[in-house]
Amino acid sequence: MRTRFTLILLVSCLLTAWLAVGAWAQDATTPTAPATPTAPTRAVNVVATVDTGGPRLRVRGEPTLAAPIVARLTNGSVVEVLASDATRGWVLVPLTNAATPYGWVSTTYLRLSAPVTMLPVATATPSAPLPPPSLTPTSTVTATLEAAPTATPVEIAVAPPPSGLYGKLAVPVFDEQRKTYDVWLVNADGSELRRVMEEASSPALSDDGALLAYRRWKVDDRGIVVANVDGSQPLRVTDKLEDVLPSFSPDHTKVAFSTYRWGDRKHRLYYAWTDEQNKIAWEWGNGGIFGEDPYWMSDGRILFHVTRPERGAEELWSMDGRTGENRTLLYITASIRAPAMAPNNRTVAYMAFAAGNWDLYTFDLVDRTVTRLTDDPAEDGLPVFSPNGESIAFVSNRDGAWGLWRMAPDGSAPQLITALPGPVDGRVEFEPDYLNHGWLEEQIDWSW
Repeated sequence: MRTRFTLILLVSCLLTAWLAVGAWAQDATTPTAPATPTAPTRAVNVVATVDTGGPRLRVRGEPTLAAPIVARLTNGSVVEVLASDATRGWVLVPLTNAATPYGWVSTTYLRLSAPVTMLPVATATPSAPLPPPSLTPTSTVTATLEAAPTATPVEIAVAPPPSGLYGKLAVPVFDEQRKTYDVWLVNADGSELRRVMEEASSPALSDDGALLAYRRWKVDDRGIVVANVDGSQPLRVTDKLEDVLPSFSPDHTKVAFSTYRWGDRKHRLYYAWTDEQNKIAWEWGNGGIFGEDPYWMSDGRILFHVTRPERGAEELWSMDGRTGENRTLLYITASIRAPAMAPNNRTVAYMAFAAGNWDLYTFDLVDRTVTRLTDDPAEDGLPVFSPNGESIAFVSNRDGAWGLWRMAPDGSAPQLITALPGPVDGRVEFEPDYLNHGWLEEQIDWSW
């Protein structure tokens, strides 16, 4: 009896121990339910302060120095930072009033409000708004590279210029003894005629009268140069003598010009940044846009002409100065050179060859009427409007000598501003014929 009780007690203890071990094993092998994940949140907005010490910071289309410049940031400006590239050497920033909605900036010239490693990594330049980036260093933002939307011309709001005769004119003059061009300035009333740059031609003035661009003929210093209006602090922005006829953008950050630097010697439109000396010329589109005589209008469009020798015609076009898009055919005629727009962006003045010599005309873009302004046996050409649109200046060899003239926009009341110290039409010595087109590759300008 005692033996049976002992066996029952032993079996009971073993069963209890087995059940306890089984429960412990189950607890050890059953995984713990995971915590409910929370979406990463952006704790702070990352911003950057531009710190270049003075110059504007270049914003590029891709995170590489070889990419085109799409915008500039002024020193001291603060921008939002959206992401970085994989190297953490470039950051992505949003842009306004630019051809692309985003651009890349080198971190070398930025002071970031948070470590760059806290930014997500963008694998491509987006064309749509990015989601808020996570502060997780390993997060990645992916985006598809798409074409930027069609840009519209920049609207530049300016106060109406005062009435009257004022400002200064820039004009090229050929030195017949030295066999080269020089750039001269003169006040609108004909006073203070002075030479500001030797071995230079095709002058252009910024609309505030502070900057001068020109074609440099000097053998070891060729290309388009941008300088102060008195010729000081010259900055050569291109390095080809085939680059001609510069024209300032309304904000003075770029110059458009025509060039025949390609082997086919056809005229194409390019642009360069006015504060760069790396001598890089940028194209609008792949292979450039065919055209010459660019004139950057105050509304952001560029006026230019295209020669069609196979048709015996010349065409006047306009395009968006930021993107090269929205190209519009405005006018077809037998001859057109040196087109210049009135301040109201409605009337184009130009020179045309007819009846054996060059005369001046205007074309109204609204009512599409052509008006002949001069009818003189002498050569009249290179027109430009005054800043207030009340006068048109031009050059002429009337009376047997070259001079700078002005007249009313309807061609009435022609008046000599000043006699010039030499002709405007000339051929530079020791230069090949394809570089020597005389006054047909020249221009004058009028500004404050």
